[in-house]
Amino acid sequence: EEEEEEKLVAKVRVSVGVKWENYLTSTMNRDLVRSPELKSLIRCGVPHEHRSQVWRWCVSFHVKKFRDQLAPDYYETLLNMARERPNPASKQIELDLLRTLPNNKHYASPSAGGIQKLRNVLMAFSWRNPDIGYCQGLNRLAAIALLYLDQEDAFWTLVAIVEVFMPRDYYTKTLLGSQVDQRVFKDLMSEKLPRLHAHFEQHKVDFSLITFNWFLVVFVDSVVSDILFKVWDAFLFEGPKVSVAKYNCDPQISHVCLDVLTEFGRKQTKKKLDKEIFGNCDSVA
Repeated sequence: EEEEEEKLVAKVRVSVGVKWENYLTSTMNRDLVRSPELKSLIRCGVPHEHRSQVWRWCVSFHVKKFRDQLAPDYYETLLNMARERPNPASKQIELDLLRTLPNNKHYASPSAGGIQKLRNVLMAFSWRNPDIGYCQGLNRLAAIALLYLDQEDAFWTLVAIVEVFMPRDYYTKTLLGSQVDQRVFKDLMSEKLPRLHAHFEQHKVDFSLITFNWFLVVFVDSVVSDILFKVWDAFLFEGPKVSVAKYNCDPQISHVCLDVLTEFGRKQTKKKLDKEIFGNCDSVA
C-alpha cells in the first residue's frame, strides 16, 4: 500500500509540475496576474524550482503600495542604520538567531550562511517598526522566507505578514491580536469539530498551548516541510481573506488548523478503539 501511495504522489507531482511549466511558459517575460487559474495552481503547491519566482511575485504584489513610495535603496538604508546606531532589539535578536531553525543547515551554527542574512532582515525590520522592534516568531517567519528569497525580498515578506496580513497588534510584546485569534478559533472549533472540542473540555486541555504557535509562525516547525511550503504558497498568494460569518481570525490558517485537529481526532479515536479491542484481548490471554 505504501508503495502504491508513493507512486500516486509522484504521479500527482509530475502532473502539477507539467501544469506549472505550461502556465509559466504562457506568461514568459510578463508578471504573473492574479486569476482563478493561478490560485488553483498555487493551492496544488508550487514546485520547488519555481517557488522563489512565485513567492517573490506574491510578496511584491502585497507590498507594492509601500515600495512605490520609498527609495530603491530603502532596505540598504535600514541596514546602514542598524550598523551605525544601537538598537534595543539587537540583544534579543542575537539570542534567538541560533534558536530559530537549529536543525536546518542554513541556521545551525554561527558561521552558517543563513545567520547573517537572518540578522540583517530582523534588524532592518526592527528599524522600520520601532514600536514592534523584535517579537517572538518573527525570526522563524524570516528564516522560512530566506530559504527561497534574497535578504531584501525576505524583509518585504516580513513586512507583508506583519503590516498587511495580520492585525497590527499581532506581533507586539503583548501578542494581543494572537490571543484574540485563539479565543475566536476556540469558538470555530466548537462549531466545526464539536466532539473533539468536547473531548478537550472534558479533560481540561487548553489546546491554545498548541495552536497559538501555529497561528504565530504559520506552522513553521509544526508540520512536515512539504505541507509547510504548500501552506506558505497559498498564504503568500491569498494573504488576508475576508472572513465569513462571525469569525475574524485568519480563515486560511484556521482551516489548516481544523484539518490538522481533524486528523488528530481520527488518530485519537483509532487509539481508543485499539486500546479497547487489544486491551480485551490481553485480558483474555
